[in-house]
Amino acid sequence: MVHWADYMAEKIIRERGDKEEYVVESGITPSGYVHIGNFREFFTAYIVGHALRDRGKKVRHIHMWDDYDRFRKVPKNVPQEWKEHLTKPVREVPDPWSCHESYADHFMSLFEEEVSKLGIEADFLHASELYKSGEYAEEIRLALEKRDEIKAILDKYREIAKQPPLEELWQPVMVYCPHCRREAEFVSWDGEWKVTYKCSHCGAEGETDIREGNVKLRWRVDWPMRWAHFRVDFEPAGKDHLAAGSSYDTGKEIAEKVFGWKAPLTLMYEFVGIKGQKGKMSGSKGNVILLSDLYEVLEPGIIRFIYAKARPNKELKIDLGLGLLNLYDEFDKVERIYFGLEHAKNPEEEEELKRTYELSMPKLPERLVAQAPFRFLVTLVQMPHLDEDGIIKVLQEQGHVPENLTDKDIERIKLRIRLARNWVEKYAPEEVKFSLLEKPPEIELRQEIREAMLEVANWIEEHERFSVDELNNAIFDTAKKRGIPSREWFKALYNVFIGKDRGPRLAPFLASLDREFVIKRLRLEG
Repeated sequence: MVHWADYMAEKIIRERGDKEEYVVESGITPSGYVHIGNFREFFTAYIVGHALRDRGKKVRHIHMWDDYDRFRKVPKNVPQEWKEHLTKPVREVPDPWSCHESYADHFMSLFEEEVSKLGIEADFLHASELYKSGEYAEEIRLALEKRDEIKAILDKYREIAKQPPLEELWQPVMVYCPHCRREAEFVSWDGEWKVTYKCSHCGAEGETDIREGNVKLRWRVDWPMRWAHFRVDFEPAGKDHLAAGSSYDTGKEIAEKVFGWKAPLTLMYEFVGIKGQKGKMSGSKGNVILLSDLYEVLEPGIIRFIYAKARPNKELKIDLGLGLLNLYDEFDKVERIYFGLEHAKNPEEEEELKRTYELSMPKLPERLVAQAPFRFLVTLVQMPHLDEDGIIKVLQEQGHVPENLTDKDIERIKLRIRLARNWVEKYAPEEVKFSLLEKPPEIELRQEIREAMLEVANWIEEHERFSVDELNNAIFDTAKKRGIPSREWFKALYNVFIGKDRGPRLAPFLASLDREFVIKRLRLEG
């Protein structure tokens, strides 16, 4: 099976022709936190660009910050006094938290920092700078010249959607007041470079030169203009933009008929959500998960893996609960397959998994770096007597990582230890959490169970060194010969050590504890 990014790359080459440079684009309005749903558009553009580069093609990935869009509403986490800045460009709204130059900068800088940790580079452009520098001036003038043609295209799709036509005075541009910077009324255009405006907010009126950057194209015209201006070949879009008659359909026609550029190929991506969380994530509502949140519990390669393995047209639900343990298991298996230490069900699946791994890694390792099993780390980080070095020693003793570790191995193991600790603190369900009892609990245990515990204690005392499997067999055999049901036996042992009916896998857990402590606890000694 061909990976979806490779399929798209081949399609772009086939339909756009062999070019010196291909341009892929993504774009977001920084009106709130840029969350993991927004990231799907960015990563889809990036990974298709990655696939093009793997074919020896030169690629430019433009990420457009639409920071010249209007500040439309005050989000919940922003003081209501910010209403006075409504309709200003988001780049010119003050930062409510006073840590960045503007409201937009607050969100843009965080996302750019997050993305750099994933080893992804893009050409971050700012609409505010492009408009103010006059870079779009010619296209703005062209849109005003072809205003009737643009309106006719938009009205045609509005009629199909059974919507009323645009107002007779509609213009393809909006004007920011040069004085108070809020949206002003468009009055007229002189056919050259001057637009007359009237501001209802501060009372100013007069003329502004298109080349000065106060005149901005409206969204449905801005998007296709940008395709033509930057010669874009591919841009993914959410299903809302790709629905019949929506902005991609109108943009496609405007791009070709007004700006003389064939619309880029696209790929619809579905929403990203968090398992158990209802509704769509929204930066303005504040119900968002950021890449920063994922960094607290996931390796960068695994974050990329989540997006790389999922076809963009399928809804993506990220599970930060118990499902996260399965995700680590899945990623580790794919990594072992890539390095030939394990195999998939069939050659086709194996090739696709290997390709997914290649596209997931910020930098491909030359060999398999030690994989500390995340499930087991979740147990080990809850052991009060184990520090990082102690945990690594247990992993080595139980054969999870090699005896001889390189600096890269140790770095990765320590990263996973920190991530496991964070997961236990922030997301782990109660049934996963435990703490060792300081002294034996006062519970009733029938005679057979007391005898079995003493036998296991004696076995451990007699065997200075043993494997987890050997301990596991000793635990099972001791109960079996006394006819103790497994469920009753394990429940008793968990209660003796952690005061709960269930817990982590018993043999690896007991083998991780101090040997003398285990012997004393099984004998119910203080």
